[in-house]
Amino acid sequence: MFDVEKEEDMAGYLKRYARFQQAQEHEEIVISLPKGTAHQFRVYLSQLNLSMDEAIQYLIEEELRDHSAPGSRAEKYKEFWASVIHDMGIERTPLPQSWYSFASGHKGISYTLSFGRDGRIRIELSIDTGDKVANHRVFEALKAQRHDIEQHFPRALTWEDHDHRRACRIALYRPGRIHDDNLEELRAWFIRGLSLFQEVFSPLLKTVV
Repeated sequence: MFDVEKEEDMAGYLKRYARFQQAQEHEEIVISLPKGTAHQFRVYLSQLNLSMDEAIQYLIEEELRDHSAPGSRAEKYKEFWASVIHDMGIERTPLPQSWYSFASGHKGISYTLSFGRDGRIRIELSIDTGDKVANHRVFEALKAQRHDIEQHFPRALTWEDHDHRRACRIALYRPGRIHDDNLEELRAWFIRGLSLFQEVFSPLLKTVV
């Protein structure tokens, strides 16, 4: 039994859990803790300014990355997100991962910026309340307004509602990789796009969630 009052033990618990989940190749991560531990866990994560999902995903990626490589992909991600949040004028913790999320004000729904494995970057409205039926209900309510929504964007959005997955997303893509020479341009695209997503979807979410 670990001492949950120690940060290194709390992080160690997450790492062990992340390793187990990765080994099992689970697509969805569910973590259950005793009430006392859960409270300390939330305090610990709030001090890091991370959500539970962000913390677990970060630790999974941390387990997979090469810690010894200077200038590694993970470090480039961290530097990139640090510059994004700096330019946005907000205080957040940059992490060495391929994505970064911002709360929408609705549980399980967030705005996420990410680098994909297919040579594209994307801005998305991620819908994962923990309930597949609820996710699809919100998605379909927004999709019913697709024509009006897409009038605000420079190109068509991708509406991703897969039957075999619990979560849904509405995304905007463009080419981009973390090792490209035009990171300043990609950073500006992310920031402008995030602002547009928030401007368009925030009022709509109030009516469909």
